[in-house]
Amino acid sequence: MAFVELTDGADAPPEVQAAFKAVEEQYGFVPNILRALAHCPDLLQTFVPFWGQVYASPTIGPRLRALAALGTAQTQECAYCMAHMTASARRAGVAEKELSAIGDSLIRATVFEEREALILELAETLTRDPDGTTPELRERLRARFSEAEIVNIVVAIGMYNLTSRFLKALDIEVEDLFDAAARDGSAP
Repeated sequence: MAFVELTDGADAPPEVQAAFKAVEEQYGFVPNILRALAHCPDLLQTFVPFWGQVYASPTIGPRLRALAALGTAQTQECAYCMAHMTASARRAGVAEKELSAIGDSLIRATVFEEREALILELAETLTRDPDGTTPELRERLRARFSEAEIVNIVVAIGMYNLTSRFLKALDIEVEDLFDAAARDGSAP
């Protein structure tokens, strides 16, 4: 059970209800992370559009973003994030063989193309040590990505680190629809 109550929105202030309605219309449900964040309506109103823009930014596209998120979630050992981002990764075309390779630095380069493997390496590096980005890693990033892509990748990894830490600190559980999808093999 979550450390804080997960708001259902029924008795929430109008701005929280509006945010929940918009998220539900777009995603089909209101994630538990937002139900916890609703205790601070001002933060919810800031977080939702920022989160949505990071999630939808066309600069790196859904597949690379999903790999950045999964690399971060795997390193953080965040079950909530893994459930959400595995579903997103599948929608973005990440195959089961690739999903199994995330978090395994020994086989990463054999399963993923070079840019994808580099994103996974960066996600793991930044998650383990924010100062761990060496000059050599920066040079490899610069050789394979534009500056806009690098900024977007680092913002995405930072956002997923923020959400992982928030979720784990408050012990927020994965929504039932992910449990049901895992049992019957469907994707939420």
